[in-house]
Amino acid sequence: MNVKEIMSFPAITEDEEASVTVILKHMANSRIGCVVITKAGKPAGITVDHDIASKVMMKDRDPDKVKVKEIMSSPLITVAADTTVEDACGLLAREGLRRLPVIDDGELVGIVSIRNVLTGESVHVKKYSF
Repeated sequence: MNVKEIMSFPAITEDEEASVTVILKHMANSRIGCVVITKAGKPAGITVDHDIASKVMMKDRDPDKVKVKEIMSSPLITVAADTTVEDACGLLAREGLRRLPVIDDGELVGIVSIRNVLTGESVHVKKYSF
């Protein structure tokens, strides 16, 4: 089985200049735990719920004033859509990650997470505009 068969799609993205508040809105409304961060329209990093908790909330920073580029994880570690689930699991374990952006023909198409691996199911994510 390949990751494209179980990934969540589409990947929700936001520009690196967005505030953490915008990222939180995406996460809450789309019921997701990560947002892929772009620079000039290309994936540049990822922000997960733990990043916001540890780098913003626990440090009493104002999420309206913190740009997501200040807290994102970069460089971005990705997998190809045709990567086997077994190989993706190995990468998740080696890197200590819970989510991997999925690339197909050079384009970001989804996210494969530990939840996708455990359930063997894909999820369609609705994107909201802010």
